[in-house]
Amino acid sequence: MKTSWLMKGRTASPHLRRPLVSSVFRWQRLARRLGMLSMVPLASAWAQTVVLTGPAEPLLNTVTPSLSVRASGFPLARPFRISIQAAATPDFSGSIVLDSTFFSNDSITTVQITRPLPSDGTVFLRAIVEPPVGFPVTSATLGPRRVPQWLTLITPNSLNGDNFDIRRPLFVWRSAVVHPSTGGWTYELEISTPNGTELAASGIRDTTFRPSTNLQANTSYQWSLRARLGTGASIRLSNAKTFVITDPALPTTTIFYQNFPNPFPSATSFSTCFWFDLGEPGGRVVIDVLDARGNFVRSVVTPADASVIFAPGRYGRAAPGAGSSCDNRFVWDGTGADGRVVAPGVYLVRFRVGNEPPIFRKALFRPR
Repeated sequence: MKTSWLMKGRTASPHLRRPLVSSVFRWQRLARRLGMLSMVPLASAWAQTVVLTGPAEPLLNTVTPSLSVRASGFPLARPFRISIQAAATPDFSGSIVLDSTFFSNDSITTVQITRPLPSDGTVFLRAIVEPPVGFPVTSATLGPRRVPQWLTLITPNSLNGDNFDIRRPLFVWRSAVVHPSTGGWTYELEISTPNGTELAASGIRDTTFRPSTNLQANTSYQWSLRARLGTGASIRLSNAKTFVITDPALPTTTIFYQNFPNPFPSATSFSTCFWFDLGEPGGRVVIDVLDARGNFVRSVVTPADASVIFAPGRYGRAAPGAGSSCDNRFVWDGTGADGRVVAPGVYLVRFRVGNEPPIFRKALFRPR
């Protein structure tokens, strides 16, 4: 009857009201001794709520999301003991994959997760707030939320295997977004054959890697990658199937191609590029630029290259992924041997291998 009167706003008789009022004041005096607010609402215990908010999308865009915890209706005694938990099941009866506890004086607290959530997993999240005096209160469950894969190998990673006709293929992968406080990802890459490790690299920060040395032709390779965070978390993956470095057929004849762009410079290049193929048995290569009267202007091949015996193969092409189609060893920028820009006009480019007859091409220099 006392409760119903209070809830309905009715006035109780004096002999019923006095014990209730006396107990309220005794409770408030106890609260003051404990450092709590001098006037504590009688109904505060029934109004305590904890709300956990975070990413709303079913698929998280990071493995270290940011959350917010709001505690309402608690006495002003501080600090709160706040726990953030993540589990694989909505009732948290299964394995707890994250259980982080900290203290806060604020009723609204932003929580930055720095330990990555499980790769490619489903998680449910909740917050538990415990005041200095009283009982802990648990938020409603947030989830399910899908966690991105920590690491994905892109190429070479075909289910049917990959073939490359270059000795230094480009390795490409992708990592999940993490908060900067984790230190970011670093990578350790290993390329191996059935006989053992062929190449290993560590401390990689980029998500691409091109070997600095040639891989063996006609050989099957496997590659693996370990991604590691500054917090100590790591994951290691290997490609789905082996890849092979094939040995492209060598040219059977010697060809000196028309230089490009021509005329030059162009809107995209200040230099003109020379491609050539060498058939067996290769030889020493000389590329000279002459004026229309046959006078020497400059050599395209550097002195160091001019003393090299070139093996049979294809030359002048840039390495894949270089952002250009031209090997900078075999270009002419329109300057003479003295470094000065030559006069506009038509120039002859003489290509010669060993004692073979020279091959000529015309280059039109038309400076802007």
